Amino acid sequence: MNFIKHLLVITVLSVASFSQAEESNKADIQNKVKTVQAQLDELVDRGGKYAYLQLAQKNRLSPFAVAVDKKGDVIMLEVPKNEKDASVAQKVLVLRDTLQKSADKGVFEAAALFVQAEVPHLGRTVSGVAIEMEHKEGVSVLRFSQYEIDRANKKITFKQPVDKIKPVVFFKNTKQK
Repeated sequence: MNFIKHLLVITVLSVASFSQAEESNKADIQNKVKTVQAQLDELVDRGGKYAYLQLAQKNRLSPFAVAVDKKGDVIMLEVPKNEKDASVAQKVLVLRDTLQKSADKGVFEAAALFVQAEVPHLGRTVSGVAIEMEHKEGVSVLRFSQYEIDRANKKITFKQPVDKIKPVVFFKNTKQK
């Protein structure tokens, strides 16, 4: 079982309260886990493709976000082009604020923020994409996906991602029903 799915099961089970007499809740929980996992997978898939495209075309990644709305539609969010003088940190803050305000209004079910990052690893700096993923059900994960660019063969290779639980940011003000 992958890290996010394991975390998701724990989160949903801790939120759901059911007794032995409520067998139908088990099916509801399983369906909820599948739905949440599918939404998070869709965020990573869509965002990952866009990140790959940016890296291939520009050799860099401008921060962006991907969200799933209440209808299940996937929405891409970027800082407007007229804000080109904004720093990466400013763009990240704008996107986080947008995601949080939209989550507070109940517009989004899940959201992910994609940022290019460099982190120290075994005495050297590695490039990667940091993804802050959250779901309204309480799942909140930071994923780092290291990549290597082979310019000679025009190829970008992503390594196995590393996931870590993080504090809830986008959905911190939403109440679970």
